[in-house]
Amino acid sequence: MATLPTPEESARAILAIFAFLNSRPDDVLMAEQVNFAFRQAGGGAAEFQAGLEYAVQNGWLEIGENNTIKLTNAGFTKM
Repeated sequence: MATLPTPEESARAILAIFAFLNSRPDDVLMAEQVNFAFRQAGGGAAEFQAGLEYAVQNGWLEIGENNTIKLTNAGFTKM
């Protein structure tokens, strides 16, 4: 039986999407774009939400207006 990733592992997978796109601190992506890439890599909706919440709580990402996600300096260093 497969085990689900921890919220931290999901958060790091989200950061990996930013890294793949050569993102820098303060770069903004649409949440739908990040969610799509996360799901394409085999993640589920619940894991994406848990990872996003973990990343926000740890200051790696910020949720912006119009359904955007911004990479912070702290998140950049974790990539």
